[in-house]
Amino acid sequence: MSPHRCRVKLIGRRCSGHDLCVPLPREVPPELRCQPEQPQGYGAGGGVSCGCQMPKDLDERVLRELREDLQECRRRGYVLIEAA
Repeated sequence: MSPHRCRVKLIGRRCSGHDLCVPLPREVPPELRCQPEQPQGYGAGGGVSCGCQMPKDLDERVLRELREDLQECRRRGYVLIEAA
């Protein structure tokens, strides 16, 4: 399990959520790391095009969430990011 790959859930108004594996320049806590078999980028999440747009600053937003609300991220087991 790479210590630099973080589990992220991307949600939007028109979709229930996409599981992502986002590579970061810093280590993340073990409970937030992607599984070794999980590919980088999009993972499971609905199976149909829902219109969610990947934020251009996704990495920055994930890092900000980890800085500002690490305990909540750890409780959930992923970093929650809202899409447009």
